[in-house]
Amino acid sequence: MRKSSRRRREPPRPAPPPSGQPEEYSLEEILNEFGGWSRRGTEPEAPPEEAPASDVSPEQAPAADVPPEQAPAAEAAPESGEAPEAEPAAAEAAAPPRTSRFRFVEMKPSPPAEAVEPSAPESGPAEPPAEGPEKADGTPEARVWTYRGPDAPPQAEPAARRRTERRAPEPVPDTPEPSYPEPEEAYRAARKRTGSLRLRRRLVFLLTLAAVAVTALRHFEVPLGSFVLGEQLAAQILVGLLLAGAFLSYDVLVGGVYDALRLRPGLETLLAVTVVVIAADGFRHMGAGNARMSAAAVALLGLFYALWGRVLGNRARRRSLKTVLSMGEEPLAAVLSRRAWGSRDCLFRRPGDRTRFVADLEAPTAVDRVMGIYAPAVLLLTLAAAVVLRLVRDRSFLVCWSTMLAGALPVAAAVTYWRPMAALAAQLARAGAALCGWRGARLLSGPCCVAVEDKDLFARNNVSMNGMKVFGDYNVSQVVGYTYAAIEKSGSGLEPVFRDVFANQNGRRFTVDGFRRYEGGGVGAEIQGDVVLVGSIAFMRLMGVEMPEGTNVRQAVYCSVNQKLAAVFAIHYAPSQAVRSGLTTILRCRGLSLLLATRDFILTPAMVRHKYKLPADALEYPTADERARLSGPYAAVGSEQAALLGRDSFLPLAEAAAGGRSLLSSVLAGLGVNLLGGVLGLGITVVLCWLGAFTAASSFNMMLFALLWTLPALLLTTLAGK
Repeated sequence: MRKSSRRRREPPRPAPPPSGQPEEYSLEEILNEFGGWSRRGTEPEAPPEEAPASDVSPEQAPAADVPPEQAPAAEAAPESGEAPEAEPAAAEAAAPPRTSRFRFVEMKPSPPAEAVEPSAPESGPAEPPAEGPEKADGTPEARVWTYRGPDAPPQAEPAARRRTERRAPEPVPDTPEPSYPEPEEAYRAARKRTGSLRLRRRLVFLLTLAAVAVTALRHFEVPLGSFVLGEQLAAQILVGLLLAGAFLSYDVLVGGVYDALRLRPGLETLLAVTVVVIAADGFRHMGAGNARMSAAAVALLGLFYALWGRVLGNRARRRSLKTVLSMGEEPLAAVLSRRAWGSRDCLFRRPGDRTRFVADLEAPTAVDRVMGIYAPAVLLLTLAAAVVLRLVRDRSFLVCWSTMLAGALPVAAAVTYWRPMAALAAQLARAGAALCGWRGARLLSGPCCVAVEDKDLFARNNVSMNGMKVFGDYNVSQVVGYTYAAIEKSGSGLEPVFRDVFANQNGRRFTVDGFRRYEGGGVGAEIQGDVVLVGSIAFMRLMGVEMPEGTNVRQAVYCSVNQKLAAVFAIHYAPSQAVRSGLTTILRCRGLSLLLATRDFILTPAMVRHKYKLPADALEYPTADERARLSGPYAAVGSEQAALLGRDSFLPLAEAAAGGRSLLSSVLAGLGVNLLGGVLGLGITVVLCWLGAFTAASSFNMMLFALLWTLPALLLTTLAGK
């Protein structure tokens, strides 16, 4: 009895496979063995409801629960309850299947939220969380969800592990990038606002000259006939000139206030505060009892340079954008690729994109970034120093603050970037290039190699065929076809020349089966079972090709078939003056070097140096595979655009590279001079105000100090145009 029940509970085992064959299982057998199976596309049968616990034996179960096909077998069973050994499978099949609650589903797009209808659960229902025992403060404990399927264990105490829900992180709002106009719109805007700026700059320049003259006449007490300019009248004239200059420079002052409201004070903010404080000091000390001349000439000088900087900025934008618009929709570009050749950066000429040119042109410069730190620092320091001098030394607050602001104002900083940029834009426009603003100058500033390709050294018009000679019994069309196929596969700059020869000599078209580059100055190809070598005479000798007498040509392309010389093509290279100027320009720049990325095996460093009269160590010459990679389209992947080029030649690339480096050096030098003058002026005026030596810090001395520091700044900013 026990044995038969034990057998009834054992699952059926598959028949053993024949000897010598591996045991095989079907997917249904594997899933049934692990207790879960459902057919694809069919819904699983609903599990039987759990009957309440009772003392009814399985034999007394109602007959309706037995499937129809199993009813005769159930009636024929003996009363003892023992089942014959031959029917364990039938008994197992009669039992309700114990399947998993997982099934194969088909992934479909979810319907809209309003179209979703609640559906009944396919598996056993999940009971809602029951409240646990109350805590000491009377609040119920956390609820726990419990699985209540047919095969679930009886419900016990609440589980110790509690379900916690994590809040989804709040989406971070994306910071919108500033939108820039198209080059056409930016060009029209630059042309539109240039006229009024020029007129207002000239008027402010005249007001500045008048303020300088009034300050000098009063300081030296120069008599004008029988009239001597008094201090009170001079103070009133200076205040009037300053108010007139501030009215003409309204856009500068409004720009300074706007930057301050954005919490990004810069040079215009410092200039606006200086003008207001000096004007307030002039109003207070223009009466008969306390007449004192203010530093209005310094403030007017700062306003003039600010307007001049705006005029130069519009001029630089207009020249650069006009050059870009003349290039068409798909211009070339000078791009910088990081670590393109080993650990060295390389500058290539590749297809460019003018959509971001306006954004690069309007990007913050070094002057903007430095003045964004210098201006608020000066405003806070001078204000704090004026307050301390008022409280400790009993000095006049307005006199001290206006004096320190006039000494710390870098008046020529507004033209430090835009003056050399305008000159460089005009120079590059003549060469057919446009620099991508300060960002392009930074990219071109570091040490890098300028890649020189075949067409850069010798354009199509500078390479010609002087003649050809065929050796042996080879057919001319076959030899020309072999040579052209190898040259075309190599991507050499000689391909246009041999294309013309191929067309003129009725060459045969061949397919290259195998190709290889050699370091000796040539290439090899397998064409229709023939081994074809194309290269220089030194390469032919290196490969052991028999050379007949009278075939020693310096600049020629040799072709051999199966180790026998087949043809010689004499090539003439004519140097270009523009290319020579570009190569010389690159070699004059410290940190730049020329990298030969040529595929023409005749263009060796010795040949290029001889043609263009270059120094012996002027060229970098990588291996043949490296030269092919550097001249390919994937060498500049991930590069950054530094300048746009309007002509497919080497000179615009060289001019842009040299001009960007010159712009960077002149801007940094001019910025350093302006900062040095401002810091020294701030220190000197603080000491003079502490000592009470306001005679030494007179308006004439402050004006002379500002004028002297503008001279080296203007001199340094003229270097970029040279």
